[in-house]
Amino acid sequence: MDFPKVAAGTVLLAVFTVLGTYFFGGFTGLSTGGVIALILGVTLSYALGVGLMAAVFHSSRFYDDNAHDAALDQFKDRRKDT
Repeated sequence: MDFPKVAAGTVLLAVFTVLGTYFFGGFTGLSTGGVIALILGVTLSYALGVGLMAAVFHSSRFYDDNAHDAALDQFKDRRKDT
């Protein structure tokens, strides 16, 4: 996975979300601080979500396959008993 493409996609998604909020009147009645907080909140939430999902997929390297295969027969025997 290419980090610059993922980062650009995340920023683009955040920009579209903020623009959509603006066009649908989401900024009405907000102060300058509120607008900045909204923009930062949306951007950081997307970045955190993408970063955590990337960490999940990166850490899924099948390191526990040996333990899973070793216990698989034991679980199959338990299913036959029921």
